[in-house]
Amino acid sequence: MSNKEERIFTLPFCMILIMSVISGSASYMVNPVLPDFLVSRGAPLEITGIISSLMSLVALFGRPFAGAASDRFNKKILMVISYVLSIGCLYLYSISNTVPMIIFVRILHGIAFSLSGTVSMAFGADFLPLSRLGEGMSYIGIGTVVSTMIGPQLGDFVGNRFGIEQIFIWAGVLNLICAVGTYLIPYHPTNLGGKEKFKFRFADFFAVELLIYVFLIGMLSVGNGILLYYLKDYGASRNIANISLYYTVSSITTILTKPFTGRWLDKKGIAYTLYPAFVISAVFAVCFAQAQALPLVLFAAVLKAIGQGSGSSAIQAETVRELGLKRSGVASSTCYIGMDLGNVLGPAIGAFVISDAGYGPLFNIYAVLLLLCIPIYWLYSRRTKKA
Repeated sequence: MSNKEERIFTLPFCMILIMSVISGSASYMVNPVLPDFLVSRGAPLEITGIISSLMSLVALFGRPFAGAASDRFNKKILMVISYVLSIGCLYLYSISNTVPMIIFVRILHGIAFSLSGTVSMAFGADFLPLSRLGEGMSYIGIGTVVSTMIGPQLGDFVGNRFGIEQIFIWAGVLNLICAVGTYLIPYHPTNLGGKEKFKFRFADFFAVELLIYVFLIGMLSVGNGILLYYLKDYGASRNIANISLYYTVSSITTILTKPFTGRWLDKKGIAYTLYPAFVISAVFAVCFAQAQALPLVLFAAVLKAIGQGSGSSAIQAETVRELGLKRSGVASSTCYIGMDLGNVLGPAIGAFVISDAGYGPLFNIYAVLLLLCIPIYWLYSRRTKKA
């Protein structure tokens, strides 16, 4: 293959990265202000979390259908449809005056989110050479991290300057830019069938052969779920000030290290990436179990970003490699199901353990579970090689 064919930063892929940052920023503009918006529309504070999480819950059930559609239909058109749906939902948020209306819109938004989130990874993979798939996927991950840094700040600016309703309008404009930009991406799909594309099997919705990777990426995501809900309380319980700096350090580390870990995957393979990833993630959990001051928390943030960032990207790239580009949609949706389950199970497990034993035992148990993933994957890979 020529050097030109091996390039990652082609015009279409660069456009996909830009659209990913813009659309992600739109999402992170809206999510932090949704509880306050719900309260302003008469919702009790106790149920704002449940309503806010509806989008993720709907997305979890919608991902298999989005993955199947991605493998059968034009991915570019599907992405444009998802952005148009998001624009409609964001406009409806801005004019909603009742809680039932917001709940209805949140469910619709979950459908759009499941479509865009699932198809985007498969769409990006179509423009990457298989030999550099890990590195390419890492850049998609960096785009997501950048959007988490831009979105909330932009949302705060718009909300303070123009009012909370305008946040939805601005987010809708960003999605409109994404819809137009995505439509302009030069893309000529070759794997679309005729009438066959309307015949579905179970394997089109969920790749059973990827169960090991669902488990592994789910285990890595459990830590995300725990920290998302309990980091602030963790800092308060241990008198650690400025605990939110964890997110800043983690984001910067992810941006700086993901390209290198992606290249390592492409050169050395999945095993040489996953084993260190789980060891590093386990050390992160032990640090969190022992931390009584901010420096150790920030060191753990670096470890978490390297461990989970390299492990998750490696799994996403490997699943596409195993199934091939023709099934990249179901590979993407299957991975996201594992991540969603980890994000859901993390807070549930955390609530149970923290109430009985505290944060130290919680993170020590998590470290042990992460280390157990290493022999589990070793046994799987050994059996696969023999087969």
